[in-house]
Amino acid sequence: MRRFADIVEDVKNLSIEEKGELSEILNHIRIDERREEILKNHHLGLDELKSGKLKFYDKAEDVINTLNED
Repeated sequence: MRRFADIVEDVKNLSIEEKGELSEILNHIRIDERREEILKNHHLGLDELKSGKLKFYDKAEDVINTLNED
């Protein structure tokens, strides 16, 4: 496996156009990973809702009191 520092050096040697393309690719990868994380959290929330673990509150005060409970 290549070291991070070696990869950085390779990136420095790319042309401006290649660096731009790489930047776009990395941005798309980050966006896709974030979408996957959001979807995972969505499914976890649905599971908690179905199992009755998920609680809803009408007032912020109720949320704060629940968070402060031991």
